Amino acid sequence: MSGGTRDERRAMQEGRLLEAIFELVERVTKAELTNSGRKLLISYFSSSPEDTVSARARRAIRRYAQWDPPSMDEVRERHRAGAMEDLDWRVLKVENEARKLGEAEERG
Repeated sequence: MSGGTRDERRAMQEGRLLEAIFELVERVTKAELTNSGRKLLISYFSSSPEDTVSARARRAIRRYAQWDPPSMDEVRERHRAGAMEDLDWRVLKVENEARKLGEAEERG
């Protein structure tokens, strides 16, 4: 990422993570999120007591959608078997964006 202050870059990365969370939740619930639903998910993410960004994201998803995202081990196993599904790809996207935000927070 280039340009902007460290806080601006972190905010942009957090925005990408939240968008990935929204997309996954919409896919799981088969419903478009309303603005209030998005705000609630953001609140769940921000108030999560988890130590890692990934765990905070997973907790917010679980709390909002009443659904446990598959573990990374489960996703990797399906990848090795050539049986990845749309939800698996979306979980990977959330995990990737969470990793990037976690790295940005560690630097910041």
